[in-house]
Amino acid sequence: MSRRPAGRLSAVAILVGLTGVLAACDSRDQGSQAAVTGRIAPETLEPSNLERWADETFGALLEEHRISALAISVTHGDKVVFKKGYGYHDYATRRPIDPDVSQFRIGSLTKTFFGTAIAQLLERGEIASLDDPVNRYLTRIQLQNPFGDDEITIRDMVTHQGGMVPRGSRSPFTSVGEERPQPPLSAAVLEANLPPVVRDPGTFSDYCNACSAVMGFMVEDITGRTLEEYLRENVYEPLGMTHTTLVNSLQAPSADVVTQYAFATGEPPVALVYPSLTPFISYAGDINSTAGDMARFVRAHALQGSGSTLSLMAPESYEVMHRWDRGNHPDASGFGIQFFRYDHNGEPVIEHYGSIRYRSLEIIMLDAQVGVFVTMAGGGEPNPDELAAADTSLEPVAGPVLPQASHSGVRALVLEHFLGRLPIDESLEVDVGQYTGLYHRIPADQGETPGGGGRLVADSGDGGLVIDGLGPYRPSGPDAFTLDGQLPVEAGFRDSNRYVFARQSDGSMHMFAHVNAGGFVRAARE
Repeated sequence: MSRRPAGRLSAVAILVGLTGVLAACDSRDQGSQAAVTGRIAPETLEPSNLERWADETFGALLEEHRISALAISVTHGDKVVFKKGYGYHDYATRRPIDPDVSQFRIGSLTKTFFGTAIAQLLERGEIASLDDPVNRYLTRIQLQNPFGDDEITIRDMVTHQGGMVPRGSRSPFTSVGEERPQPPLSAAVLEANLPPVVRDPGTFSDYCNACSAVMGFMVEDITGRTLEEYLRENVYEPLGMTHTTLVNSLQAPSADVVTQYAFATGEPPVALVYPSLTPFISYAGDINSTAGDMARFVRAHALQGSGSTLSLMAPESYEVMHRWDRGNHPDASGFGIQFFRYDHNGEPVIEHYGSIRYRSLEIIMLDAQVGVFVTMAGGGEPNPDELAAADTSLEPVAGPVLPQASHSGVRALVLEHFLGRLPIDESLEVDVGQYTGLYHRIPADQGETPGGGGRLVADSGDGGLVIDGLGPYRPSGPDAFTLDGQLPVEAGFRDSNRYVFARQSDGSMHMFAHVNAGGFVRAARE
């Protein structure tokens, strides 16, 4: 049954009207009717239907200036059934997006590449076990666990349970052209940037870029090659990925990298600065790739060693990498090796998302052997200092400029098109008051008191919840609530179409998003 789009609610009233933004989401949602709950209807995967859906969905995002460019590829079994680009590679030249040539920053999807390397090394016996101490394989640095004698394991690190968090306000970004060391980084550089372990390893998955970066260094220490060299020989070249590279260059980006633009009505499009990561964090998010190349990567993982397409490893190794191994709640996403793993209407899904102003998603439906890659650049309004740098030779922007499309919002569009919307259970009557209150992010540091990032969970007045102004969320299972409507396409990083609550032994209440690492804890009630 189709339901209305959801929206943000005011502090004093339930949603009484839909905005134009959400009405646009409603029109885009019509394509999701091709999806059958827990299955993908065959006609959904026909190239003409995929193109029609993509044109309507992503064409609307372009018209609303939520993106400046986008590329998508879809695979089914051994075939790439659809790929297309939208918008401009560069507004200054009006060069169109070419899905086989235009490179986007895929951000944290990089983690699934070196995760693949770890699974390969495990298969080859160069890593004996995921439960081995990381220090057994690191040669340039050693990790210290202040919480006991147990050493931090590879499994801890690849499931974001390494407990490592940077101190202070150090930014992960640097400026293009800034002097910085190049791989392989010296022991001195690694030691100077290695964050402390602030949570007991193996106890809680909290998204950890530093843990991931260390895994990239471990691959280098095991193989004696830079991570880029290893990936080129063992992933890119075997799959025929000719426009993919892990690069943290001292120079401006290659001409093949898409330039991002922001928009303001009546003003010229504004070219945005290329985001460059610090050397230490580079391995957590520095791959540039194309929709065409990423189709080859997601197809390999969707097939899991079957089919006629070249396989990167044995089916058993894919299974180890893709399974739900560790997480914070069994009804929310967990991790195998780097991939997020969860179910959507009965379909086992692995994915990863990445965001360094470019936003990317790889969503792989394992039983259906379907892989979807979507990558976006730019969109939304520029900051005031960015607007001042606008190229006045470009044509002023006409029409509305709506908030930038997010990976959370686009994930919902993709999953609901292929697999249907997550259901609610209208027969459930729940005392929603047991879940209401102000929630804070569970701190990564066990010594910190929860605070900041408050999310208000309120009674919607009609048997549901309003979470941080979005709703209503309806009961959908034990301690679970699902959004009654479409997640807004500009949904924030922490927004989700489903949340699950969990009472802790100390009496506190935790809240976990369907797809995320970390969680929220309710503040003490007065």
